[in-house]
Amino acid sequence: MKTIKFYWAFIAAFALLLGSCSKEDVGTSEGVISDNVAYLTLGPVLNAMQNDINKQQATPACTDDDPSYAMIRLLYGPNNVVVETEVGIKEDDQGLFTEYSEDLEIPVKNGNTVSITLTDFVVYNDDDVAIWAAPKIGSDYAKFVSDPLAREFSLRAGSKNYVNVDVLCIDDRTVNLYGYQFFDITPIKLYEFCVFANYCTDSGRHYTADYSLNLYEYSDGQMGDLIYENLSPNKGVDGDTFWADPLCMFVPGPGEGVDSDEEYLYFVATLKDWNYDGDEQVIEQALSWDTIQMLLDRDGDDDTTNYWHMFFNCDEEDGPSGTQAGE
Repeated sequence: MKTIKFYWAFIAAFALLLGSCSKEDVGTSEGVISDNVAYLTLGPVLNAMQNDINKQQATPACTDDDPSYAMIRLLYGPNNVVVETEVGIKEDDQGLFTEYSEDLEIPVKNGNTVSITLTDFVVYNDDDVAIWAAPKIGSDYAKFVSDPLAREFSLRAGSKNYVNVDVLCIDDRTVNLYGYQFFDITPIKLYEFCVFANYCTDSGRHYTADYSLNLYEYSDGQMGDLIYENLSPNKGVDGDTFWADPLCMFVPGPGEGVDSDEEYLYFVATLKDWNYDGDEQVIEQALSWDTIQMLLDRDGDDDTTNYWHMFFNCDEEDGPSGTQAGE
């Protein structure tokens, strides 16, 4: 998947073992599960070497706070479907474990297996402060755990699987040493933002456009941190018809102290050649919270959102579309 800026809090550290052991019915009481899903439970386990790590590497001491929930990101299946979810944490005489969540029921055909890649695992206390995080491969602290992330394993249809996870206490001053590039004090709610693009020839013929898009934070007329990099729409060819889906991403709200009409996000979209021969063109757009809210037009229970329509080399002006993404 593309580079994503996560708005999860990571503050403190604990060392947990990430091993792919599998146990039946550990920490769950859901009974027999369907034969077309595989259920995953993730269990933090304390690493007894944490104190030695603190002394040798000057990592922050572990907090005495009790874990409340985990923010988890994983990919599954041949198409790397993304699951990003918050799951509560419980404890029994066998240790800590993530409580039951439908988000961790992974669809899989009866009799088959499904591939899982766990990419992010961060544990928070009741005050929404992160106390433990699993270090990632290539990070400075990956050497202190048995299996740093990303961790790949397989689940079988109709099975319950218990997987232990290695984490180290994390500090916001050294978050990059654990492999997490971005850091905030509290989790931030995300909102869906979608774009769609057309390309026009000089004579005015319209084509569905292919493009790449970068999204940045924006403040006082200046681009800030990169949130998404090189996003592109899902596209294809049906007979003689070239099609592309709206490109959707999740963005944060404006944060405290930012007026709703103040521009706080900025995207740069670059045209790609496809079934047309278009010169390299770029569309740049700053976005305010008012604009994002205008596009979040959900009627009733419909999980849809309007999209921002971009026009490369066209007479039309960019702006909100009257057609809803997802229809």
